[in-house]
Amino acid sequence: MKKRKLKGYVLPTLYISIMVILFVTITVLGTTLKAELQYDDLSVNALKKDAEPVISEPAEIDKAEENPVATITKPFTSEKVTVSKSYYDMKDDEVTQQNSLVYYENTYLQNSGILYTSSEAFDVNAVYEGTVTNVTTDEILGNVIEITHNTNLKTVYYSLGEINLKKDDHVNTGDIIGKSGDNNLTKEKDNCLLFEVYYNGSSLDPEEFYTMNINDLQ
Repeated sequence: MKKRKLKGYVLPTLYISIMVILFVTITVLGTTLKAELQYDDLSVNALKKDAEPVISEPAEIDKAEENPVATITKPFTSEKVTVSKSYYDMKDDEVTQQNSLVYYENTYLQNSGILYTSSEAFDVNAVYEGTVTNVTTDEILGNVIEITHNTNLKTVYYSLGEINLKKDDHVNTGDIIGKSGDNNLTKEKDNCLLFEVYYNGSSLDPEEFYTMNINDLQ
């Protein structure tokens, strides 16, 4: 019996027919499924309503709260206190320097702090927390309290009348450490406070010290 051979165009035609059928079938199924999907539930608005993210975004950290800066206060709160003698600074002009000199026993002295005075007695406060490292009485400057704040920083309060502290007492910022008093250094003898700041053994202008970051003075 003689075998028949398929003509050359039969197989290619068969393959093309199968591919067309598969393509049409997939297209029809895709169109049907797409029509059945509820797209409203997948909108951005749906995420805004009651939707909870799988991974929440980290809350922003307030750097000021993470590393709070301790506040330096002035050694008084009375609004009647004024500056009688400013800190002597070599960088100041000649007039300012002259106004910062203290005249005592025919000698002009450079003021290493600020002399505050008032028309009435006022409370003297600790400008920052620390430990009382010295309490003395000076014939010229009156009662004196020295407070050490850290290894490199200390403040000294001269011309106090009343003193509320003793050596080794701990004080917090703003604590009342005494009352204004008098001294024999200037003609303004009543209600005085001579305040000095020392950092690494050198004096600082108290007015600049009040605005400094205490973390930079460690």
